[in-house]
Amino acid sequence: MERAVEMRTRYIVLLLLAEGPKTGYEIIKRIRDLLAEIGGGASPGTVYPVLRRLEEEGLIAASEEPHGARQRKVYKITQPGIEYLMRSAEKALNALDIAMKLHLIAIKGIKEPTTLAPQLRQQLENIVKKLESIKEKTDELISIARRFLARTE
Repeated sequence: MERAVEMRTRYIVLLLLAEGPKTGYEIIKRIRDLLAEIGGGASPGTVYPVLRRLEEEGLIAASEEPHGARQRKVYKITQPGIEYLMRSAEKALNALDIAMKLHLIAIKGIKEPTTLAPQLRQQLENIVKKLESIKEKTDELISIARRFLARTE
């Protein structure tokens, strides 16, 4: 289980650093904000060791920046980090694709819709909203990726 948490944290940290440089505190806060709705989070005891390992592996780089009377460490993703992130993204999207296929199989297996209790109806409405949100984000991601590919030709 610890390994799974570390791998998830590595992936999220790299995604956040691809967005732009951040301090460890900013990374922890963003992870907490992103995972709050599913009850997830990030602790300094999880994030800082991951940052150290990513830096040792050359996937991120850290620099000291003045912050008031103190210095703070700011992390940024490196080119090898971007390459690692792309390979990881492909694996994550393959897992998501499989999960979506399994959900389709399950939904198609329900031949006759039954009358749903109000609580289940609300859950189904929430699922529809979440799927619509995923579709919007997927469409936006595809558009951005296509523009990026067009610029690199």
